Amino acid sequence: MELYIIRHGDPYYPTDSLTEKGVWEAKLLAKRMKELRPDKIYTSPLGRAKQTASYTCEALGIEPTVEDWTAESMDYMRYLDRNDEECLKKSYSFSFTDGVTNYEDFAHEERRTFLDTMRKNSDDFLARHGYGRSGALYSILEPNDERIAVFCHGGFGGAWCSHLLSLPAEMGWVVLTLATTSVSKFSFENHDSGRTVPRCIYLNDCSHLPDVR
Repeated sequence: MELYIIRHGDPYYPTDSLTEKGVWEAKLLAKRMKELRPDKIYTSPLGRAKQTASYTCEALGIEPTVEDWTAESMDYMRYLDRNDEECLKKSYSFSFTDGVTNYEDFAHEERRTFLDTMRKNSDDFLARHGYGRSGALYSILEPNDERIAVFCHGGFGGAWCSHLLSLPAEMGWVVLTLATTSVSKFSFENHDSGRTVPRCIYLNDCSHLPDVR
């Protein structure tokens, strides 16, 4: 399975829609997605994501499915804003089977419950498509050769990409800046072992846009 995580076009937040530039970006993205030919398209319930997806859906003749859990939230967008020395000295450890095991969130806001919900929703979504999470690995419940596109947001997308890479979702906004209409591709290869991992083929790719940003 190939998973494309796509941020919406340049937004006009007061009306939750796209600017003129955002429409231009979304139309160029649609040409690219027509070549990639996703089998299924999912979108956040928010207007700017649905509007971005609409051009691709029209080009491919696909009806999108809304996934409420992919909506944006300020809970995804927290910088490292704690100055306490003991906290800043903390580190985290990583194991391939368990992912990050002792991560300390450096932001003042308590986000763990919110992000745990995102992680569960991600795992449920992927299980519906044939891949059940077990630590940093995924069991292949049912091999899937589909191409799936999810139109979502910068903060959410950064957190989700981090989770798929077995990094702390809390760090997504800090370490990943997803440009408008950027495409990030993850591949779930169907190994005979019955196990797989989401391999990041590319991240934050905007090759469909001329270099005039």
